[in-house]
Amino acid sequence: MKLKLKELSDIELAKFVKYRLHDFLENSKQKIIEEVKVRNLTNEDLDNLFDLTINTENETGFICEQCGSSRFYKETDYELVQKSYGSYEVAVESNRCRICGLNPNKNTQKGLINKLKKSLGLYKDTQLKRN
Repeated sequence: MKLKLKELSDIELAKFVKYRLHDFLENSKQKIIEEVKVRNLTNEDLDNLFDLTINTENETGFICEQCGSSRFYKETDYELVQKSYGSYEVAVESNRCRICGLNPNKNTQKGLINKLKKSLGLYKDTQLKRN
């Protein structure tokens, strides 16, 4: 499912622009900037909206610790696990925020709370890849 800019609230759009605009190619950047212009938002408006909290319904059970959004998608990475008798791939699924791009499983931030959450396994879902 793709993120549709028209479905974002002004607060979500402001956070999306601040966190993710630099991640896109020029054509996509222009579409994002056009959406900001259609809504008549200035840079000052974006800064003010960025500081506000996103009011979202929490359908997924996840709230982004960075921007407060509940818009996530599943991201799958594959790790090769070596054993003495051979190797196999393990699919590691994690959630990435659609608004700011944060993946708590891959978050490199230091801090006692993040270390505690990672040690308790709250950021990692691991499954064997089925062929």
